[in-house]
Order: sequence, then C-alpha cells, then structure tokens
Amino acid sequence: MTLKELVMKVDFDSLLPYLEKWENRHLDNIYAFREAYDILRGMEPDRDYRGKATVTTSIREDGTRTTRVCYLDDDAWEKELAKELVFPDGLSVSMEELTMHCLWEITFYGFSPAGVKDTFSGMLGRQKPQNRYEAALDKLKESIWRRQTPRKFRLRGEGGERLITGWFAFERCGRRMNRAKRKRKYRQNRRIKYLATMSRRETLIQTLTVQGSTFTRSDVEFLLGVDYGMRYDYYSVGCGTNGRLDYILESMTKYQQLDLARYDNAVVFVLYPSRYPLEDLEVEAFRKAVHKRLGYENVMFGTAVTSSGNENVKVMLLLNRTA
Repeated sequence: MTLKELVMKVDFDSLLPYLEKWENRHLDNIYAFREAYDILRGMEPDRDYRGKATVTTSIREDGTRTTRVCYLDDDAWEKELAKELVFPDGLSVSMEELTMHCLWEITFYGFSPAGVKDTFSGMLGRQKPQNRYEAALDKLKESIWRRQTPRKFRLRGEGGERLITGWFAFERCGRRMNRAKRKRKYRQNRRIKYLATMSRRETLIQTLTVQGSTFTRSDVEFLLGVDYGMRYDYYSVGCGTNGRLDYILESMTKYQQLDLARYDNAVVFVLYPSRYPLEDLEVEAFRKAVHKRLGYENVMFGTAVTSSGNENVKVMLLLNRTA
C-alpha cells in the first residue's frame, strides 16, 4: 500500500484523536496538519518514483508501544506519496493511527511543499537582509565569525554562508573563558536576540503594509513594541473559489485550541487574489465571526489584494499583549 492510498482511505477527523494525543503540547497548530492533509489528498503521486517508507515499533520503559514511520521527511511530497509502506511482522496498529504518524513525519520540515522549500532554503543558504534589523544582525554575525573564529576554522559556503569546521567546537569544548570574554558573549547574545526579534517584527509590518493593503504603517507600527505575541497563518486548501473563508474559520474554531487570555488584542489580515476576489458580504461575515471568536475589544482587521495566480486565500492572525 502506498502513502497516497492510505491517506485516501482515512479522513482527517478519524485520525484527529490520535494527533491531539501525540501533539498534546501544540494543540494551537492542529489546523496546519489539516491543511497539509488536504494538500496531500489533492496531490498526485510521482508515478515514476520507486521508494519505501518503513513502519517501526518500539516498547517504552512503561510498557507502552510507540509507532514510527521512517523515510518520509524528503523535500518532494509527490515522491513521498508514491512510497510503499513496509510493515514489520505482527504489527498491530489502526489505519488511523498509522496515517497520523505518516502525516506527522511528512510535515517535519513544513506543512506544504512551499513551506518545505522555504525551510531548506533557510537552512542551506545565506539570505540577503530584508530590513535594517536583519542588516545589523548579519553585520554582527559576520564580525563574530571574522574576529572570534580563527582563520583556519572558517569556511565560506557556495551561497556565501558562514561555516565553521567541527574541529573549532571540539578544541573549544571544556575551555573556560575569562570574565571579559564571558561578558562579551553575554552582550552579543542579548544583541542577537534583540535584533532577531525586531527583524521578525519589521518583516511582519512590511507584510501587513504591502501594496494594495488597507493597513498603513502607522496602523501596525505598534507591533514593534508589543510584550509578546503569536502568529498563525491559515490557507484555504482545496476549496476552489467557494467557501474559502468558511474553511479558514473552521480551522480557527474546530481545529485550533488557543489560550486567548494570554493576549489582549489581535490583528487579522486577509489576502486574496485579484483574479478570484472575495465578496464584500463574506468578508464582513468572516470579520464578525472572528471578532466573536477572539472576544477582544481591540481587533484590527485588514485586507490586501495580491497578484497570486491561484485561488487560495490566506489569513494571518496576530495575537498580541501590549504593555
């Protein structure tokens, strides 16, 4: 049996209890697994590819059995769907639980083919700074790499990324730093953390104020100073042009558990393609439903028209706590 055949036999709601038990510390992102599952069900496997995924089991110290699926974390979902599932003799596991483990494994690097590519791109290549905070962070890391790493341990990757040979970490292991170096490292780590945080927030503001957005920078610039927040991205998978916002609303209400008491305001941003626009009435109905779901007095709602060639709608939800 191939993975494609398996996912077509089991619907998402049937595997949901197993997923919630397996991902019990991350119940706020169950909706992303649902989106990924709908993508898999709508994709065609690579008919020319031959591969296998192995199902294994192990027994924990408390006597419980754990099932794992190996070799489903490649970067091409079409190939993963074509893989044959190889089972050990005497395996006793339900189709729903097995499907859940396959879904968890295939989404290890991202919840969509595009998300997987972005993950590998970030891991393997040096990205050009997109804002002043990223530029400052890149400059600081370059300085640390040049000034605090001996030349013989420094390498440049093909994409210009900074690499350090393993021998440097091996030689430094166990060595004590003097007080001045400890203080320098502490300051640098704090600066790196600050710049990384501000870079993400600045990128977020740039996304919210893209051309065609109803938000202006003054509307959302407060995000630079929030105490903390969370971002969730939702996509209308497999809906065509009908019920796209209803699909996303169901993701928010049925497939996501949020501790809304941790935050006190929210930003909701709807992006839809110009070729497949949304009706004003459905956008307004969605706005009211989300406002009721969140329950905050301060919920900012914005839209943007994109030039995307597909009909998918994206909704970004930002939950924030301000000082």
